[in-house]
Amino acid sequence: MSFLCSSFWTWNPDKKCTVKFNEDATGELVCSVEFNVFIASQFDWEMRSKAEDVTMVLPVAFEIAMTLKKRELKDYPPPIKHTALSDAAFEQKAYHIRLEKGAFKVENRTTYGFNPTYEYRLVWDKAPYPPLEEWNNKPAAKADRYWERKDFYRDQIENTE
Repeated sequence: MSFLCSSFWTWNPDKKCTVKFNEDATGELVCSVEFNVFIASQFDWEMRSKAEDVTMVLPVAFEIAMTLKKRELKDYPPPIKHTALSDAAFEQKAYHIRLEKGAFKVENRTTYGFNPTYEYRLVWDKAPYPPLEEWNNKPAAKADRYWERKDFYRDQIENTE
C-alpha cells in the first residue's frame, strides 16, 4: 500500500486537518483550525488486512490498527497538544478504510470559499481523531466535531472552467 504513504491526506482544502502514513509504519495526525493546533502527533500503524486482500484495483477496502503517540512533530512548535487528550486517546484502535478514485468535490470546509476537487478519497468507518469522550479540551472538540471527520482527500484536480 505504498500509494497510501505517498502524500498527505487532507480533510479540508487549507490542510489544517491531515493524516500522513509513512512507509516505516509511523505517521502524522494534525488537527487544527486557524492558528490553534489541537493535535500534532505522530502515530504508529499496521496493516491488518492480508496483503493478498489489498489490491490496487479501486475502490479497495482494508483494515489498519493505529496508535496515537505523544511524540512531537518537528514542524510544529512545542509544546505538543497531547494534553488536550485523555490517556484513552493514545490506545490502539482499529479502522476500516476504503480508498476510492474519482472526482470528489469538497465544499463548505473553509472560510475562504475555496472548494477544490480531488482525485482520491479515503473513507474511514470512524474518524482518526479521538471521539469526544477522549478529549480533555471538550469545548475545542465540540466546536468543530473532529470525531465526525471521516473522509480525507489528496491529489487536487485542476479546475478547467
